[in-house]
Amino acid sequence: MILGLNVGYIDTPEEWRDIFIMAFCAAGIITFLVIMFASLISGWLSFNILNRIRHILKDNVQPTTANLRDTTHNLKGTVSYISDNAVKPVVGAYGVAAGAKRFVGVIVRFSRKKDGQE
Repeated sequence: MILGLNVGYIDTPEEWRDIFIMAFCAAGIITFLVIMFASLISGWLSFNILNRIRHILKDNVQPTTANLRDTTHNLKGTVSYISDNAVKPVVGAYGVAAGAKRFVGVIVRFSRKKDGQE
């Protein structure tokens, strides 16, 4: 008997070694099973969270983007209407007024030259 390790039927260090090897193997298997179970639970929870996010995006964001598209389309129509019916006539009137002013300025310049030559 070495080191006084005498417990029932385990007498030799080789038997103790075998017991410890079996205990570590059992602990490794149990640890592996616990880690696998935790990984499966984590994967399942992640999948559920992604599904919830997908539903939230589909139910809330998609109608909002559709509403935004409609609003943008209406805004484009409004801007086009304002441009055609308010801005273009005003720009045309200012263009005619600027042309008339320039025309009068040219006529006045030519008439001054004639007055100065005589």
